[in-house]
Amino acid sequence: MFVARVRSQLVDSWCCSQGSFRPNTSEQAQQLHRLKSVNLCAGGFTLVEVVLALGVIAIAVTTILALFPVALTTGHSAQDATRAPEIAQAIISRVASQAQTQFNSVQLPLADSTTLSIDLTVSSSPNAPTLYADNDGNLIQNAAIAAYAIYIFANNSPPGFPTPPPAYANQVTVRVAAPANAPAAKQSYRDYVRIISKY
Repeated sequence: MFVARVRSQLVDSWCCSQGSFRPNTSEQAQQLHRLKSVNLCAGGFTLVEVVLALGVIAIAVTTILALFPVALTTGHSAQDATRAPEIAQAIISRVASQAQTQFNSVQLPLADSTTLSIDLTVSSSPNAPTLYADNDGNLIQNAAIAAYAIYIFANNSPPGFPTPPPAYANQVTVRVAAPANAPAAKQSYRDYVRIISKY
């Protein structure tokens, strides 16, 4: 509609100047004929073309947006797969380094400058997390800010050792579960096992 008005005004202004009629020369007549024969639909898109283009764009954007949850889940799984062994290795190495001198009272230092005592002369199988870790792998006791729940299982009768249980070896299992505050059925966990000896 706008194009038609502009064309009409151009035609009118070409033929008339300040209210007086100018006679058309042959050149002006040809130009006027060209202006009148302009095809208004030649340079635009039809409604069907626009709707189809929008449909293709909508499908493409929906497909791209559908990938975001998958990427986030994969990223979290990769972080857990990397962080869990770091946490377990830190715990096991601290316990093993003190086992020779403090086998019945290994002190595990936490991020808030407190310690957690672990007795390697007995067996333990906790139902609740022993401690927690944040996203950086720091050991903490506050479940509210935790990203990982850590269970420390102790078995004072490790396989391959004589019975009755020796007082110098313990099979320590560190279970790192994530997310920390989820029900056990919705947590993914990894177990790390090491036999720690007093000698």
